[in-house]
Amino acid sequence: MSNRSRRRLSGLRRYAAGGAFAAALIAADQVTKYFVAKHLWPGRIVEVIPHFFNLALSHNTGGAFSLLPDKPLVFTILSIVAAALLCYLFTRLPGKPAASFAAAAIFAGAVGNLADRFRLGYVVDFIDLHVGPWHWYVFNVADAAITVGAISLFVLTFLDERRRKSKAREEKPPTEGPQNG
Repeated sequence: MSNRSRRRLSGLRRYAAGGAFAAALIAADQVTKYFVAKHLWPGRIVEVIPHFFNLALSHNTGGAFSLLPDKPLVFTILSIVAAALLCYLFTRLPGKPAASFAAAAIFAGAVGNLADRFRLGYVVDFIDLHVGPWHWYVFNVADAAITVGAISLFVLTFLDERRRKSKAREEKPPTEGPQNG
């Protein structure tokens, strides 16, 4: 098998793995939202881990962290654009499996929330993390995938840049100073 064929097969495997990962995240997001929406109603809180984790159904018509409520069209368009850009990014990350999986996670989160916006007109949120009386914003599996994927891409980009700069310094020939004689 030629090197070109090996690279192509490796790329196809990466696409398949990233696609399967994204599909699993989308499924987990939609199944958990369905289960919560079926068994909870807005305002009902189920304490899972006291003083830390509750299930609390929320209908989010805004964006992340409930920004710009009642602007679903804006976030629907942004989600479609983000999904398209992530598909493009995914194809531009050859040989970088971690970055590909991070992009797939962001894509899955965007698609999971987009499915809610198309189907329901709002996003189903239900994970309520808190420490005592201080609550974080209520979120869902898709939001977590977006957040973890974005942080991962940021860290991977930062580490890659450090490696590139370190390699450039190692390859740079030392400058010659005055000779002592």
